[in-house]
Amino acid sequence: MRLSARWKFLIDLTFFVGFLLLMQPAFTGLSLHEWFSVALVAVMALHLLIQWDWIVQVTLRFFHKFWHKSRLQYVLDILLLVSMGAAFVSGFAISRHVLPFLGLHVEEDFFWRFLHSTSADLTLIIVAVHVALNWKWVVATFKSLFRRKQTRRGAQPVMQPLQQVGGER
Repeated sequence: MRLSARWKFLIDLTFFVGFLLLMQPAFTGLSLHEWFSVALVAVMALHLLIQWDWIVQVTLRFFHKFWHKSRLQYVLDILLLVSMGAAFVSGFAISRHVLPFLGLHVEEDFFWRFLHSTSADLTLIIVAVHVALNWKWVVATFKSLFRRKQTRRGAQPVMQPLQQVGGER
């Protein structure tokens, strides 16, 4: 799927902010935490879909080069997928709101609770490294979102900067 860098950035930003919200269930409450998880699974699927070309390219050339930064990112992304998948699956296994809403009831189980907290903590660490490895793209894309575009003559900007509401500060 081909999307502009702007759309990729907005989807990734939604994914990241949603992830941060999920990491603080006390902030959202357990019910919203679980329903946000359902939504974030969809955002994660979209993220994977828009990165599919990269995934295929790196998979095909994974063993052809001795070392490349994309190989490290690929391995990290596999670990991220596994840890985040474990957090989602175990979270749904201990669900108190989503599964009962669907008519499914589960018994309290220490294994699923332990797997959920451990995989969520591991996911947080891997996300931090993932963002760090992609930081140049994040900054460049963020800057390009707010860069003023010039007309052909270069005299007037196409986009005006945001005006402050309520006067000067």
